[in-house]
Amino acid sequence: MIKKILGYLGTAIVQISAPELIAISLNVATFVLCDNLMQSAYLWSIVFCCDIAVLCSHGAWVKAGGDKIYGPWRTAAPYLVRFICSSILLIMAAENSVDTVLSTYVWYMIVLAAICGAFYCILLTMHQSNHTWLEGTNGRIGVPNWISITRIALSILVPHLYAVQPFGQISSTIATAILALAIVTDAADGYIARRFDQMTKAGKALDPLGDKVIFYPTVIAFILATSGQVFLEANWMRIAFYVGLGIMFSRDVLFIVWFFLYYTKLSAGIGAGVIDKVRMATMCVWLSTAALALTIPSMQSRMALASLVCMGLIAALSVASVFDDYGRVKSVLKATKSPTSRPDIYPDEYSDDH
Repeated sequence: MIKKILGYLGTAIVQISAPELIAISLNVATFVLCDNLMQSAYLWSIVFCCDIAVLCSHGAWVKAGGDKIYGPWRTAAPYLVRFICSSILLIMAAENSVDTVLSTYVWYMIVLAAICGAFYCILLTMHQSNHTWLEGTNGRIGVPNWISITRIALSILVPHLYAVQPFGQISSTIATAILALAIVTDAADGYIARRFDQMTKAGKALDPLGDKVIFYPTVIAFILATSGQVFLEANWMRIAFYVGLGIMFSRDVLFIVWFFLYYTKLSAGIGAGVIDKVRMATMCVWLSTAALALTIPSMQSRMALASLVCMGLIAALSVASVFDDYGRVKSVLKATKSPTSRPDIYPDEYSDDH
């Protein structure tokens, strides 16, 4: 896998396009001139990862036989937003006025554009190599997938809002509102995909990815904001919290391994099972308890206990989902090999995915 990624990067560097080069150059220039690098380290790391992802998709697109001049990275919107916002930030840096609310807003626009652009390139590149990924939208990203991508992009900003408080006391409220919006749209994208017949294999992969992107940054912010105490007074409570988190994280690592081993081989993908949906609902409840604890000081102790209970339930559901998902994957792979069976034998599982 690492060798393949390095091969993609090598191809991309040789075949690098003008929009990519301009975006990376602006990133470097802003990095050199800005004087609040420590405060923006989290945002910088996101933009850097997105640039690497775009370069890898560029190389993969070329190796898959795509047109190296008019590849997906040629889309104007993300690069235009990044160019405008980076230029504004550079001007502000030259005027020594970087530490302002406006500069933070500009940073967020750069990050959002970078994330959306990276996902755009990755999904189209995956479809170029295997036309089943965006089959439901005829090779386009589609509105449901864009909702998922936007939800992921906004959720990634939540830890920075909680930890840095760039907009003052209202920062926690903004972060909580973003989480609420992310939870609501988690159901909306699946409904739109079914309603307008835009269910895609890529969408069914984005949905669980979006859940994890929403959850883990908030967990990190919750831990950092409480100096690791997570508002729990007793040591055994904190140990129980971290054990539950470890079990949940281990399950998601297994999911990633499973994705690369099996999911890419399935022609239609697999939606979330019942246990997965209950697990996600419990994760949403945990997010609510953490957000309330961070936003309303008077509720910290009660919400901390509620978050501990939720984490225990999530850990138990994580263990159960491993066995459930393993059984469903084996059934689908067996059905795929059968000439009389269809690979998409779980049509009812489109209820929460697309």
